[in-house]
Amino acid sequence: MKTASAGFRINYDVKGFTLVELMVVVTIVAVLAILSYPSYVQFVRKADRAEAQADLQDWANRQEIWRADNMGYNTSINPPDTELYVYTMVSTATTFTLTATARGGQQADKEEDVSCATMTLAQNGATGPDGHQICWRR
Repeated sequence: MKTASAGFRINYDVKGFTLVELMVVVTIVAVLAILSYPSYVQFVRKADRAEAQADLQDWANRQEIWRADNMGYNTSINPPDTELYVYTMVSTATTFTLTATARGGQQADKEEDVSCATMTLAQNGATGPDGHQICWRR
């Protein structure tokens, strides 16, 4: 160790990071976060879409159970809405169509540039709307 003129000791053996090294690491982490955030948001939207599809399937199954017991579909019920989707059901004694309409940030949900903001499921298993079947792929 060397002694400075004012009697202070300067220790040149101290190990650590410099401010420049720390800023480089912070910059790298920030760039990675900026690049990965859109993928994360799309992943969350796709997961929320899968949950809405499961809800539509659940209500379709409920209608089939009702029809097995009552010789027709229930025309007086509507699925409850969630934070991300508004559900509607149009039904007669012989047909039904369930619709999930996205709201809030979920409205921006897309799959290969096709909007998945509205999804339908009919009594015959048809999914839609037409041209939007890509939204139903898993």
